[in-house]
Formats: sequence, C-alpha cells, structure tokens
Amino acid sequence: MNQQKNRRKQRIKLTFTYAVMTLAVLALAVVCLMLVQGYRLDFDRGTVRQGGMMQFDSRPDGATIQIDAATLANRTATRIVATAGQHTVTVSKDGFVPWQKQVNVKAGSILWLNYVKLVPTSIEAKDAMELASLDSAAAAPDKSRFAVIQNKQQPAVDFLKVDNDHIEHKQRVIPADSYTADGANHSFAIESWSKDSKRVLISHSFDDSKEYLIVDLDGKAQNITRDIGVQISKLAFDKSDSQNVYVLTADSDVRRIRLSDKTLSGPLISDASDFYVSRNGWISYTTKPNNSGERTIGYLSKGASKPRALQTFKDMAGRSLNLAIEEYYYDNFALITHGKMVAVKKVKLPASDSTDELQQELLATLPLATDVSYAGFSPNEHLYVYAQAGASLVTYNLELRSIANVSMKTTATSEIAWLDNSHIMRVSGGTFEFGDYDGTNMHTMATDAVGSAAMQSSNNRFLYYFRKHASGKITASYIKMYD
Repeated sequence: MNQQKNRRKQRIKLTFTYAVMTLAVLALAVVCLMLVQGYRLDFDRGTVRQGGMMQFDSRPDGATIQIDAATLANRTATRIVATAGQHTVTVSKDGFVPWQKQVNVKAGSILWLNYVKLVPTSIEAKDAMELASLDSAAAAPDKSRFAVIQNKQQPAVDFLKVDNDHIEHKQRVIPADSYTADGANHSFAIESWSKDSKRVLISHSFDDSKEYLIVDLDGKAQNITRDIGVQISKLAFDKSDSQNVYVLTADSDVRRIRLSDKTLSGPLISDASDFYVSRNGWISYTTKPNNSGERTIGYLSKGASKPRALQTFKDMAGRSLNLAIEEYYYDNFALITHGKMVAVKKVKLPASDSTDELQQELLATLPLATDVSYAGFSPNEHLYVYAQAGASLVTYNLELRSIANVSMKTTATSEIAWLDNSHIMRVSGGTFEFGDYDGTNMHTMATDAVGSAAMQSSNNRFLYYFRKHASGKITASYIKMYD
C-alpha cells in the first residue's frame, strides 16, 4: 500500500516537474521572440514597449556610435534595438569629420545605417597621371577604370585603370575604317559604358551628322549607325545582356541590335519619343503625341511579343512625359514624370503580352516647382528615386517612404551622379562634392576639379577625379579616404 502511494506521489511530482519545465521553455521562447521583435521593458514607465533594430556600418569601420546622449559600447559594424521614435545618430572616429543624421525608428522594423562614409578632416589630393587635355570622361560601372577622350578632335580613347594610388594607362586609337572620315568639324565624345564595363559608347559628330561607335578595351570598334543603316536618335545598352543595345530610330521605332552578329530586330515599339532600359532588360517607353494630343507610357517585358500601355495622358502636345521602371527586392516601381509632376508608384506588372491585371499603388508625388529636367533610380539596388528640375533636387527612399529636398553647394543644372548606391555627387564649376542620398553630410572634396567625372575605388579607400592646376596642367588625381 505504501509503495503504491509513493509511486503515485512520484508520478505527480514528475508530471508537475515536466509541466513546469515545459511552461518555462515556452515562456523563454516567447521572451526570445519578443526580444527578436524589439520588445524591451521600459523601467521608467513599468511597461513593455516594442522598439526597432538599427543596423550600423561605416567606411572606415571601428567608429564610435552615439544615439542622442548615449554612446554605445560596440563600434561599427554593429546593431542595436532602439526605442521607436526620433533619434539623433552621430558616428565619429579620430581623424574624420563626424557623420550625423536625424532618424525615425519604427517599431518592429529595421533601419539600415550601413552606408556611413567618413571623410578625413585633412583632405589631400595627389597626382597619379598627367593628361594633355580633357574633353570627356566616364567612370566604369565596376569602378575599375575611366574612359577618357583628351582631345575631342582626335579618334582616340584612353582607358585609365585605377589600382589604389596607381593608374595603368592604355590609349586605343579608333580604327579609321570604323568611322566616317569625310566632312569637317569632327568631334568624339564618351557617352556611356556597358554594364559589364568592357565597352564604351562614343558619339562621333561631323558636319550636321552624328554616328555611334562602340569601342572595347582592346580598341576594337563597331559603327552601330553604319551597321544598321538607319539614323539613330538614342542608343542604350541592355543592362541584362551587354551583347544587346537598343536604339530609337529617326522613324520613332525602338529596335534591338545584337552586337555579335550585327542583326537588327523589327520595331519593338512604334511612335516612341523616348525609352529606358531597366536592369532586368524591360523597356519603359513614352509615345509621341497623337492627333488629339494624347501620349501614352508603357512597357515591353523581356521576350514578350508586344508592348503594353500603362497610362494615357491628354493635352500633352509640347509637354514633357517620361517613364522609368526598375526592380527593388522583387518589387517593381514606376517613376512617372509629367511636366513638373513626379509620381512614384509600386506596380505589379505581368508580361507585356499578357492580359493579366495591372496593379498600381501611388506611393508619393515629389514636390518640384518647374518642369522636370532629369529623373531616375539610384544604381544597382535602386533603393532611391531622384527628380531634378534645374538646380532643385528631390530624392525618395522606397523603403522608408520618405521624401528629402536636397541642397547641394554647386548650383549647376547638370544631372546629378551617384558615387555609389547611397551617395550622390556632382563635379561642376571646379567643385567636386558628395553626400548622403538625402543631402545630409555633404562634403566638398575639391575646388580645382575639371570635367564632370569622378569615381570611388572598389575598396572604398580612394576617390579619383580630374583636376586643373594653377599652371594649367591637368592630372588624374586621387584622395585617400582611409588606410
């Protein structure tokens, strides 16, 4: 009898122990889940509040982080959970100008501050190579080199490969049989690079004509205008396949050229006034006004048999209209410029030859006082949108859904450029400046710049630009950002 009672007590005791352990494990799992989601105990208020994750990184790393009045124990790169709301973030390191920004932390979300670029307090430019002159230049997408035309009247391209503080120079003379040598007033200019950084597009103007050449790193040249036998109004590389280029002909057709076999497609889009090629190879386009003054924007998905209209605008004769579509983390976004109105939309676009439903969500309209001069997406990730009207510049963060009116020190009306995925820059009127996408932390790096090209090295440690010395000498120069 006593043995049965003892066994019963042991079973009850074990059951109770297991139940307590199970509940403890469940409670611990709930606590861990809440911690991961940013919940913390607010001792002052005696409540549990949800915060947001802040992810930090900087160039150089090892920088001190201060949030409001509190200095973190960890240095960049690191992350913390902060209370939801407005905060002042300061990132600093000895020998560098402090970086500071007002940020808004949202409960349960991640705020990425992984683009902090610190500038040395003492900026010194050093020469890497002297040039005879400088007429046009462009930086390769992979940050490996510049393409330079020193004298626009000479058929020669200089490729300047950068390696830290050293430049490897190779000049490529454009073969005489690849361009039209007749006529007068010859002028060569760098237009753009292919996505793979292996070819440059060069425009050649003579008399009242223009032709387009593609020159590779070995100097091999291809005359696109001559190959297809039609006049070209615009040419753009296919960002998804560097063997393809798209052209807008004088007949207002968008066509594709295959460089490897010099083949020209039939009209992909007709009555077009402009087009834009996205990273995935889709084409956004705008039509010319019809007899009623209506213009249409639309798209052609890669491999589709026909384009599809996205929206039609009335009374558009003589007015500007453009469309650009890009992808950011598997979502498509459309940037529509219509006079001085700029609309940013999140769109769900089926293949253009499909009858599936289109979906559009207006995210923002960007405030500009005059007609838009330039608009587009930041490179690579396409996280930011920009719109420019003269010297006025507005940017939009697709992730934070925030608008910023950007103030730059240069007042030039030339289109802004991107130093990297998150930093805008401009080289104009002798000034080379850059800063965060929203105009904060702007820095003047040089006041002796010439041309409009500048570049950051692939390891982030050097900035390259072209400068004109007091003596008139022009050099390719560099600024060392950190060791």
